[in-house]
Amino acid sequence: MAVGGCVGSRYSITCVSRWGGYSDPYIRLVQPETEAEKALAAERDRKWQARCRPAVFQDHYGVARYEYAASGCEFGVIE
Repeated sequence: MAVGGCVGSRYSITCVSRWGGYSDPYIRLVQPETEAEKALAAERDRKWQARCRPAVFQDHYGVARYEYAASGCEFGVIE
């Protein structure tokens, strides 16, 4: 994939190009490595779901929206 562009005026112009693979450089996948980390992550997820009870509904525009039973759940707050 290549992306480029130029900006400038009559007497000055600047151009830039970028080449690379097609991916989002800002996505970082974080996976628990050990069994203890996996167990902690599963327990954290269970607590969050028990407190927040997430539900998906469609608004009047037909867009899917999340609704939570407690405040702060959209930020991952457990307690």
